[in-house]
Amino acid sequence: MSRKPKLRSIWVFHLNTGSCNGCDIEIIDVLTPFYDVERFGIKLVGSPRHAHALLVSGPLTRQAYYGAKETIKAMPPEPRVIVAVGTCTCSGGIFYNGYPVYRRPESGREGREYPRRGGIAELIADLRDEGEKVGPVIYIPGCPPRPEEIIYGIAQLVGLVEKKLSYQEYSDELVPFKLPEGPLEERIRLTLMERLRHLVGYLDREKILEDFMGLVKEAEKSENPREELARLVKDYAAKCGDVRLGFCMALLEREYWRVRDALDAGKEFVYWV
Repeated sequence: MSRKPKLRSIWVFHLNTGSCNGCDIEIIDVLTPFYDVERFGIKLVGSPRHAHALLVSGPLTRQAYYGAKETIKAMPPEPRVIVAVGTCTCSGGIFYNGYPVYRRPESGREGREYPRRGGIAELIADLRDEGEKVGPVIYIPGCPPRPEEIIYGIAQLVGLVEKKLSYQEYSDELVPFKLPEGPLEERIRLTLMERLRHLVGYLDREKILEDFMGLVKEAEKSENPREELARLVKDYAAKCGDVRLGFCMALLEREYWRVRDALDAGKEFVYWV
């Protein structure tokens, strides 16, 4: 949270921007008599025009982007607090860099940034670029976060509790960052597996990658592995008769040599994560 507004009670408006409803169930749970969050002065309202804070759940899909933007603009300019509930809202979560999830145009869609940025932060950056005032943002990660965690986050907002952790920022000048290095073949295999996930998902990537690594193993036995692998991939695509599978194998071939050449040359390399 960047700064703490002076609030004795807080009216919140709940907005779903593409959530699976897991976080929504926990938010509703907070409002039940068991947790009785209204005893802290927290009240759910039916219009953003009456809200101090916006309670957001979901990774911010393209369809929800414009609705969410208009909702924030409809809120009073002060304090206009944003409470991001759930990992998807904080960073995109498992939907990070997915096609239906909104990303700022200049952020690209390479998925190689660290730390990952996504979720409601993309919309907030757009609003601030347009000159819209946006108050402090509270991030409550979790999949989904427990009701106690949601209450704890909002309790910090109204000043009932203090943060136990302080923000620290590291840079290469202070602490050089170095990835742990594992076996070369394993690093290549994990990179290709993650790259393949963006094409075929979790279920089919193991079998496709297993077939491809078999071709690589066979190509390494020849005097010219690069040409031999290209030939084997072409034969594999012709034999399977599935253009989608052929596309995946061709992409894996290009990615394999990109990774291999970079590692052999000792260049700084960005992995698919």
